[in-house]
Amino acid sequence: MNKSLREIDLTHKTDKIRHHGYHRFYPIYLEHLRDKKFAMLEIGIYKGESLKMWKDYFPKASIYGIDIKEGYKYDKGEVFKGSQADSKFLGKIVKEIGKKVSFIIDDGSHKPEHQILTFNFLFPNLLKQGGIYIIEDIETSYWKKGIYHGYTVKCGYEHKNNVVNIFKRLIDNLNKEFISDNEIKYPKQIPTEISDDIGLISFQYNSVIIIKKDKSFAKFENRKYRFSKYM
Repeated sequence: MNKSLREIDLTHKTDKIRHHGYHRFYPIYLEHLRDKKFAMLEIGIYKGESLKMWKDYFPKASIYGIDIKEGYKYDKGEVFKGSQADSKFLGKIVKEIGKKVSFIIDDGSHKPEHQILTFNFLFPNLLKQGGIYIIEDIETSYWKKGIYHGYTVKCGYEHKNNVVNIFKRLIDNLNKEFISDNEIKYPKQIPTEISDDIGLISFQYNSVIIIKKDKSFAKFENRKYRFSKYM
């Protein structure tokens, strides 16, 4: 029997499990990948403990990373040195990996603007259909003013760049079959062509999980609402 994510982390001691308790939610979306061959990308590696955790959780996966301080190759993949705020660098990563990945997790700068920029680039260009995208540590979206990893963060509960608020507004897009086109107000921070490719948004402690649509969504889209007379 496979060890649970929490059991695996007893060895690696990442803050993902010990402090945040993400093991309470992540297996719901990731367990089906345990014994599959696939590729994933983690943004923000620090000392590499989370990479080791993912290697044990996904033994057949190719695991790539991005870190602003250090780049290196290892037995399961490669860590690329650069900034997630640099679109040219992200484009280089997409080319270097050379294939779509099933799972992307952003544990990088934690600056809300960087989190959205990275999502807007990697979600359409690197994540495969049906893939999972996790933005961790969205706590900084609630900061009025602070510094993290050397970056100044100015956000807040109702700020336009609050990552949680941006994805909250996309919930209506998931239900647009029941809403008149002139009533939906999309967040300007995420292009419509990207938001239209989102199949699921989940909010839980200090993270947002987004799943990209796969072909199974097509038969349920672009149809007339059966109760449209009530709209």
